[in-house]
Amino acid sequence: MTSVLVFGGTFDPVHNGHLAIARQARAGTGAEAVWFVPAALAPLRDTPHATPQERFELLEAACADSGEPGLAVLDTAIRRGGISYTADVMDALRTEHPDRDLAVLIGADAARTVNSWHRSGDLLRMERFVIVNRTGSPPLDPGEMTRLGYAAARTTLLTVDSPDVSASDIRRRSARRLSLQGLTPDVVASLIERTGMYRQNGDDA
Repeated sequence: MTSVLVFGGTFDPVHNGHLAIARQARAGTGAEAVWFVPAALAPLRDTPHATPQERFELLEAACADSGEPGLAVLDTAIRRGGISYTADVMDALRTEHPDRDLAVLIGADAARTVNSWHRSGDLLRMERFVIVNRTGSPPLDPGEMTRLGYAAARTTLLTVDSPDVSASDIRRRSARRLSLQGLTPDVVASLIERTGMYRQNGDDA
């Protein structure tokens, strides 16, 4: 079966940190692909500033511009609508792609919140996880991983070197018409500038 890492989130917008995680996680696990799956609405987070379609288009542009055929974006969660719970999205992906061996790709910060997730017991019992310790965040170690309920046999811990970039900073800079160079792919920065999707930015309120 083809091994695929499923990278969910709001991606509001996608930035170079997301892409660094995807590339290095794919290389570190030997996965054939990383699928970005943007949420329609994300649980435990504020309503995204850009629409689902806008965020999907930014991800499509970023993946196409990356030059890496292993990076792709799927609209599975957006088509489902409503709150995009990881367990439900993974169920849908397995139905749509039964020939794929899927694993959930998450950062250490998100991994620490797993017990508050919808159907967390199902996730911890059934899914494979790749948990990423990224630059600038407190690392998750095997002991903490086990205490949180992750099965050692189905969980991979990786350390990646990712730039210190946040989507909220990009939104603030966009609202102030500041350069996004080095924060997100140039093609994404151009789309954001052309559409003005973050000009009315609630982060500045």
